[in-house]
Amino acid sequence: MGGLPVFLYHGQMERPNWSDFEQLCEKIEETEKRGRTLLVAIDGCGGAGKSSLAKRVGDTLEGVTVVAGDDFWMPGDRRPERAKVIAEPGSDYDWLRLRDQVVLPLSKDEPARYQRYDWGSDALMEWHDLPAGGTVIVEGVFSIRKELAPLYDVRVWVETPRAICLERGYERDGDAGRELWDEEWMPAYAAYIKLTDPANRADYTVTGSV
Repeated sequence: MGGLPVFLYHGQMERPNWSDFEQLCEKIEETEKRGRTLLVAIDGCGGAGKSSLAKRVGDTLEGVTVVAGDDFWMPGDRRPERAKVIAEPGSDYDWLRLRDQVVLPLSKDEPARYQRYDWGSDALMEWHDLPAGGTVIVEGVFSIRKELAPLYDVRVWVETPRAICLERGYERDGDAGRELWDEEWMPAYAAYIKLTDPANRADYTVTGSV
């Protein structure tokens, strides 16, 4: 995978270099899907710019649905302790539910149906239906973990400096979220990269900032 092109996004993710962004969209459009649905994963650390990139792609290409990985965060009564989250990065996300409710059925040309986790109420909420067909982007940390990566047609890794990820995280979550970012999420992201090398599973790497 090392010979594949690297697309650079200059400045904030909301203002990418459009010539490079258009190339990425072209690569996605040119990909020969294995079934009726083109499955795309966008992974990267928290604050890397995954959601912004997914939204831009969805606004640019036709027939795109975006599924947020954060909709699969485990409710608090099932979430493991911090030490396990860091030792086993991704263990606080219900990747089995993501696989079984979304990625696996769509990869088999079957409709998908998933329940959204709501961060405010810490509970599973309404159900969402996804018919087979078109393009479905799954964006979120751990979305190209080794158990899920083979099911996608396109895998994208967003590489962004740690300091920028933290700055964006602080801005989004405020002071209340600083401990989570500092003591749990960033160490878990670092462990995810060190232990599993997700960027090496990606077909394309973009940078969330230059």
